Amino acid sequence: MANFQQPFFQQTKPVRRGPPKAARAAAAVFSRLAKSTHYADPGLTENWPSIAGAEIAALGRPGKLHGNGPGRTLEVIVRDGGAAAEMQMRADELIVAVNRFLGPDAVNRIAVRQRPGAKYAGTKGEENRGEPAKPASDGPLGAALSSFRAAISAKTSDK
Repeated sequence: MANFQQPFFQQTKPVRRGPPKAARAAAAVFSRLAKSTHYADPGLTENWPSIAGAEIAALGRPGKLHGNGPGRTLEVIVRDGGAAAEMQMRADELIVAVNRFLGPDAVNRIAVRQRPGAKYAGTKGEENRGEPAKPASDGPLGAALSSFRAAISAKTSDK
């Protein structure tokens, strides 16, 4: 009978797992970052249009959560004074909707902050940048305005 010797195997490190999926790694990082900076729960931000409703979500987005435990204050960021006034009027409705998502008595106050130029759910970036709306050219007023507009543009193009 032949004497078979077992081949010599060198002990190696265990096989490494592949890198984590980018979305999973980023979600973990951003979740920790959001909690450490007291920004709203990432789920709240992600689901804002379905939580607040399309009309309220178009007015603003969630910001920081202030305070600890129950009865915190949710900061809602809006783009202008009209949106701020509308958000203040609908604050009670928003508190109920947010508490349905975060849990009972999680938020008891809404603080509205204005930050112009930010994008919100429901807006597609086509904001009016100070240009007046062009009225219909019906009637004498429309005709006068269009001739005035043409005269101004001709005068400025000559310079």
